[in-house]
Amino acid sequence: MPRTIVKTSPISEAINRRFFVAIDMLVNLGKIDSLSHFCELHNLSAPRYREMRLGYGITPKPGYQPRYKNLEVEALYITVANYPISAHWLLTGRGEMMTDKK
Repeated sequence: MPRTIVKTSPISEAINRRFFVAIDMLVNLGKIDSLSHFCELHNLSAPRYREMRLGYGITPKPGYQPRYKNLEVEALYITVANYPISAHWLLTGRGEMMTDKK
């Protein structure tokens, strides 16, 4: 059976990148220990998100095409519901990333 190729839109790619920027910020602020820790805390697949980070993270691996193209809605919800990350920024790239300036 041939492998189905899933394409992403520029919008979903930008949201993916902002998610990994936000995760790095949360690590830098000491809110979480790592991406794997975030996944463990919230029952998400760490291998999936580590693979996605290779394609969409702060320093993506050149030419790398992760199998997973889009974040799970749960990951987006968890990020804005449990951490000081702006949903408006995460989805649109507009405004400030952090909701709490402290």
